Amino acid sequence: MDERVRHIMTATVLSIGVQEPITEVLHLFATHTLHHLPVVDGLELKGMLSSADLLKLKHFVPKSGSLASATLLNDRFKIATMMSRPVVAAKLDDTIAEAAARMASHGVHALAVIDDNSHLVGIITTTDIMQALLHGMGRKRSSEPDEGTRKPNELEMRRAVEAAVSATQAGTDTDGVAATMLRLRDRNVLLEDLRQDVARYLHAGQDERMHTRLVKDLDRLGQPPIELSVQL
Repeated sequence: MDERVRHIMTATVLSIGVQEPITEVLHLFATHTLHHLPVVDGLELKGMLSSADLLKLKHFVPKSGSLASATLLNDRFKIATMMSRPVVAAKLDDTIAEAAARMASHGVHALAVIDDNSHLVGIITTTDIMQALLHGMGRKRSSEPDEGTRKPNELEMRRAVEAAVSATQAGTDTDGVAATMLRLRDRNVLLEDLRQDVARYLHAGQDERMHTRLVKDLDRLGQPPIELSVQL
């Protein structure tokens, strides 16, 4: 998850001015497939509105569509008082892992993406992160050599793990090779659990229970993966 937010965010993002009437918010949510709507003042990000915020309006939405009802709604509710702030945002060069951790710690499903001037340049959602994780899992980097490299079969892998466990327990793992292999084996198991949960989340319904499970999967991964650099 070392890719950057700029690589997976939605750059063409719908937003609304902080001085716009609340009926315009209702119109945008009704006519677009939206769950989050950034609020801006010019180009500068000021807040975030979500579909959950609109629940506060459900008893006040004009059913007749009359001008008087819309005027009353706009007089009673203002975007500036309904939006969430301060905004939880991401920068273009934040890693996807950093964005995911920020979402989890703040309990949000989307981050506005800003540049160094706090100008809105995009939006990234949990679905964007899960899609990137799912499609990138197990994908070989173009710079990664594969000539002369043979993938071990299941029996060889099992014997290698057993040998690593024995070396660790016997104290003969002086170079830390066995410990490193076991660490990578355990991390691979966690990544596979996460991959399966991501697939369920995307294909079987994005409910809160599955979202909580994905957050726990990310927490279990803990520290960033070991970077191996071998010089021959």
